[in-house]
Amino acid sequence: MSGLTSNVNKSDMHTIRLLYSSDAQEGLRYRDFMTIMDKAAETNRERAITGMLCYGGGQFLQALEGERLAVNTLYHHIAKDTRHTNCQLLSIEEISSRDFAEWSMKIVDWNDAVTAARQTLLLKHSGSRQFDPSQMTAQQASAFLRDLAAMERLLAE
Repeated sequence: MSGLTSNVNKSDMHTIRLLYSSDAQEGLRYRDFMTIMDKAAETNRERAITGMLCYGGGQFLQALEGERLAVNTLYHHIAKDTRHTNCQLLSIEEISSRDFAEWSMKIVDWNDAVTAARQTLLLKHSGSRQFDPSQMTAQQASAFLRDLAAMERLLAE
């Protein structure tokens, strides 16, 4: 077997999760990026990228999951987008399973539906009542998005 070569691209075997936060440009509103996100969801489906984006108070927190090269390429494209600033990479990790597998891009508008349950979730993971992902650790942001996804799944039932 040692003389056989594999046709499998080694980078295809590495699934990662990348988390970042950023600040929306002044004047950008939730409805303004819905069209952008519809296109992004379509592109993500084609590239087998899954994820979740939370927007609130002019800030974004996003998780992207997929093949390493595809996610890195997408992140570099996102980081150059002039519709946001202060893009901070929070974490990149290899994963064996996806947390957001059913969504090519799930969007949650924090400002639109701040409930007591969501406030409790935010307080639990960030120690703050103010949505400010730039102040979260990578672990806090990851746990927050996982729990928020679980909450969104319950709402969809």
